[in-house]
Amino acid sequence: MAQDTVTGVQTIKIVRPYRSTGYSGFTKSYVLTPSGMIIKPSVMRRSRTGNHGEDEWLLEPGRYVVIDVNRPNIHGKPKPFEVSVKCIEVSGGKVNTIAERKFFIMDYELSDVRNWAKAIC
Repeated sequence: MAQDTVTGVQTIKIVRPYRSTGYSGFTKSYVLTPSGMIIKPSVMRRSRTGNHGEDEWLLEPGRYVVIDVNRPNIHGKPKPFEVSVKCIEVSGGKVNTIAERKFFIMDYELSDVRNWAKAIC
């Protein structure tokens, strides 16, 4: 937990892993508002090769949607991959999970991510 020196609002740090392979495999997270607006990470740390790292968000009190996409490497025929969608509430220096759903999908676009955010939170 940190406090913004300008506004005095307490913020919570959310850190999610990042992975990218040369074979269409990746692990990526999105943080959105319930209305579907994507919040860019405050800090993006990457390895020297750029294939691994983590993304960090500093969130003020409120509701957010965290979407984790974990796609395995594709060797031959594409396989379904897992998408986890969580509605969280940041308040009092804590993060509470309100709802969570998991999907297995073949592919997605950014518009799908926004629709998932609106549906769950």
